[in-house]
Amino acid sequence: MLGVLLLAMASATIHGEAGGQGVAGTAGDAPNWTVSPEAERVHGWMEGEPDSDFSDIVSVIHGPDGSIAVADRLLARITVLSADGTVLAAMGREGDGPGEFRSLSGIVVDGEGRLFTFDDMHQRLSEWTFDGTLVGDTRLSREGTDRRIGAVGQFADGSWYASERDRMVATELGGVGRDTVGYHRLGEDGAVWEALVRVPGRATTMFTVGGMPPGIRGALFSPRALGATRGNCLLAGASDEPVLRIFDPTGAALGELRLEIRVDRATEDHRQEWVSESIASFARLFGDEVGPQQRQMIEGRGETMGMAERIPFAHDLIVDDLGYVWAQPYELPDGPGSSEWRVFAETGQAIGTVHLPVGLRALAISTDAVVGVRTDDLGRQFVQVHALARRGDVESRPLPPGCG
Repeated sequence: MLGVLLLAMASATIHGEAGGQGVAGTAGDAPNWTVSPEAERVHGWMEGEPDSDFSDIVSVIHGPDGSIAVADRLLARITVLSADGTVLAAMGREGDGPGEFRSLSGIVVDGEGRLFTFDDMHQRLSEWTFDGTLVGDTRLSREGTDRRIGAVGQFADGSWYASERDRMVATELGGVGRDTVGYHRLGEDGAVWEALVRVPGRATTMFTVGGMPPGIRGALFSPRALGATRGNCLLAGASDEPVLRIFDPTGAALGELRLEIRVDRATEDHRQEWVSESIASFARLFGDEVGPQQRQMIEGRGETMGMAERIPFAHDLIVDDLGYVWAQPYELPDGPGSSEWRVFAETGQAIGTVHLPVGLRALAISTDAVVGVRTDDLGRQFVQVHALARRGDVESRPLPPGCG
């Protein structure tokens, strides 16, 4: 989720602490790592395999014997596939009863091989077996927050955490609201305890026109909350500052990870860049020339919307199985992010850039593979596994102190 936005214009700059060297992956320092352009494995839409189709994949995890489990929010279903793509089990459906989903937001497999799903509409954590049997449901009780929980995760010691959903912040017309997202301890009984940490969330504005109900719109370059686990620690931050704060499962602060990367302050030149890129994106989406009405609408939004202080340097963040931090650069106008990922050591030192296949949305990075999702022109989604070849120093990076 991190990266740097390069614009062909002058801008004020905030440098990371590690020497202020700016962009990772400049000539001479790129790691000799490559990702295969062709997928080794592709799952989805197999003829003769019911439940092998996907439309809105939110999570993919590894199961036993080379299998994978795929969570699809639109289809309200988890599908377990063998290494050769055969559907081994399908669980869940749309609804409100046990084992049914309204808004499936992710799946987690724990150290004992148990499969858990989380539904952020029901605020419910469910345990399953990989053969599709529902073991039981646990509803969250939000004792430590009045906010809805958007996702859950697990530390290496088996303890759980929960992260809040972003929410809208009221402010004056054209102003910029500021929200925070809390990461909370989560008990085995579903109790959401006190916050481990709060980090900046998306900046949003709310406005009223002529007495009509409030409308909602995001500020230009709104930052997003970033979070990942490493061992028994949570690394949390926001996409407008290259600092990840480190916390253990009790909420004790263990330090910071400052990424060697540049952040650009937002200027009026960036606002004009947003307008230009939004018009170009509209044209690509509809495959036609942008008419005067559409152009005026986009230009009007660009002129009146509030603007965040800094350009996000990250769209997504992944910590791989060896402990390297992978940061996906943010791209105008609103993402979804670059195919060039910046790679950082556990110290925050920038060690280079790795190119992923264009159009692949990376979900997980192991020692030797990148697992991601590709969407075709018909809106069908496929899980793809691409080989990752690392050369040079590929030893596991040491955990931050206190995270073992």
